[in-house]
Amino acid sequence: KINETASLAEVISDRVRQLDREQSRAKIAIQYVEDVQELKFCVASLNEAMEKKEYDQAATLLQSASKIDVAILKGSLAEFTVPTSENPDHPEKTLADAKATLFDIFSQRFDAAVAERNQADITRYFKLFPLINCQTEGLDQYSRFVCNIIKSRCADEISQGLVTAPTYFADALTRLFENIAVIIDQHQPLVEMHYGKGKMLRVIQRLQEEGDKQGIAILDRFLQTRKLESKLVEIQCLMIAMLRNNTVTTNRASPNPSSTPSQNDSTNNPLVDTRQLDANLYELSLISQRTVLFNGFISERANDEMEILASDEQELVMKGKEGRFYGTNGLLISSGLTKRVRELMNSYLVIDEYLLKKSISKAILLDDYDSAASHASSTCVDDVFFILKTLLKRSLATSDPEVISSTVRGLLKTLETQYIHHFQQKMSTVFTAHDTTGRNAERAIEMAKLNYMVILNNLDVSIDYTHRLTKELQPDITHGIWFDEENDALRVAASIDKFEGIVDKFNQLLKHGIEQLVNQILKPRMRPLYQESYREVKYVLEEDEYNEADIEERFIKRFRQGFSRLIQSYKRTLTGNNFNTLMGLLLDVITAQWERIVFQTRFNQYGALRFDKDLRSIILYLSSITEWLPRDKFTRLNQMSIILNFEEPSEIYDLWGTNKSSPINWRLTVNEVKKMLSLRLDFESQLADYPFPQE
Repeated sequence: KINETASLAEVISDRVRQLDREQSRAKIAIQYVEDVQELKFCVASLNEAMEKKEYDQAATLLQSASKIDVAILKGSLAEFTVPTSENPDHPEKTLADAKATLFDIFSQRFDAAVAERNQADITRYFKLFPLINCQTEGLDQYSRFVCNIIKSRCADEISQGLVTAPTYFADALTRLFENIAVIIDQHQPLVEMHYGKGKMLRVIQRLQEEGDKQGIAILDRFLQTRKLESKLVEIQCLMIAMLRNNTVTTNRASPNPSSTPSQNDSTNNPLVDTRQLDANLYELSLISQRTVLFNGFISERANDEMEILASDEQELVMKGKEGRFYGTNGLLISSGLTKRVRELMNSYLVIDEYLLKKSISKAILLDDYDSAASHASSTCVDDVFFILKTLLKRSLATSDPEVISSTVRGLLKTLETQYIHHFQQKMSTVFTAHDTTGRNAERAIEMAKLNYMVILNNLDVSIDYTHRLTKELQPDITHGIWFDEENDALRVAASIDKFEGIVDKFNQLLKHGIEQLVNQILKPRMRPLYQESYREVKYVLEEDEYNEADIEERFIKRFRQGFSRLIQSYKRTLTGNNFNTLMGLLLDVITAQWERIVFQTRFNQYGALRFDKDLRSIILYLSSITEWLPRDKFTRLNQMSIILNFEEPSEIYDLWGTNKSSPINWRLTVNEVKKMLSLRLDFESQLADYPFPQE
């Protein structure tokens, strides 16, 4: 029974499944017939609508027909049932012909509406293109429309503007970019409404191309009107002359300040008039900056559009485009306008370098120092750093990291070859340039010293100005307009940081200059100063002599007077930093000379006390004339004083210690300590009784 029941169930299930299949086939057949009927209706209605010129309805019917399965459209049933005596063609051909006809009509009507500036018809026909599956073509039609607007406005701008205005072409380019930006903002909602989100990218692509075309036309006229190519040829000739002049000047024993590079050649040449070239550079910086700003804007909008599009829609937007020329955002990787601006910025760098060298040469030629003024440096420092600040600010305004990097390299090279080299030459010739052997020898030497100190001040102030300049430029970098905000700002900051290298060169020359001043001028004066200060002064004293020396303080007074006379001109003229550096080096000379004198002097207990007072007084005096006195320079003399003031030689054991446990970090060697103890007359007889500790 169970087997019979199972067999019966199997039979019933087969018949049910067979019935389901037959019902499914029936439904498919019915749907097929209905779709064919729908196709027939659409084709008939489409032909009727076109005859009546009801194009909106025709487009809607064509859209409905295009949604029918292609297999049905090409099937035999449609082939036999859809054609009529009025329309005997295959329905597929009928629809294709209707699409082509409608596309031609919409294109013509759209162009006519554009010509008549009929915004209503422009919108009407623009929104019909997607209905006949001509999205790309519709977007291209609309792109031509908006590009013609740009072209027309650009033509009006150029024809009406005042070309002689200093920023005319930069302003014309700016308005071109503004017009494109306004069109993108105003027309994007309409495109999205009828074509879908992301489809504005196709229009943006054409706007970029039109922007290239119109922008290049503006820049071509800029080149012609500003005579930039003629100026570049003239500048290159002058630069060659400057190079030759500098070579000749370098080979001479002493430079001739009247022979500045091509000064006379360029003075009356209108092509290289400094003010005009400055104006040209300013306009070029604006052109570069506005181009970067525009590229950033259009790139951002293109990225937003591309992110919205699905992969198949991206293919639609990129239809007819050669992919290798386009980036991931659908825009040209390197537009024609960007290339042309880059070429112009190469010209910018040539003009900028010429003006830099010419301006620095002029600043050096007109260099002057007013000793009555409060400035420690001469005029060329302020002039040169004003030039540097102007050039750097202008280069930062280009918003082009490559231009900024090249500008910085040129500035650093010119600073080294002209500015620093000028100081090196003056330092090497400052004393030979004055007659230090005639009747006015003393005055000549003082003038040479003054000029030398001014050079040192120039270097110190240059270091300060360099630090201040790099700090002042930071807001321009932080808040600048950059295409790639993060990376470009970092690149520019790294370029500006290279000025630390020129600071090192300033420091090296400054250090060498101060060392030479101390060694050649001041060091030879130290021995006579001590000789005069120690005249009739001794350190072997009786009690009454000690009291008398305490009142008279001959050494202290003479040293202070002599040293004050020696350094007063340096303190008055040098910058605070330079004077402190000079004093630091001079202290080495003072202490070394004093140590030699002490090692050759005999003492008793009263004399040692007197020496200690002299030492402390001189340290206090020297501390009063400099902002910071490195007291460790007097460590050896202080240790000498400690030893000289022992009551018994055995005290050395308490201070020297054993196994390096001394409370004092001794700077004196064992032999020097022995020598100091032997200088005490009253210790001589006792020294033999004390075994001296080893180092």
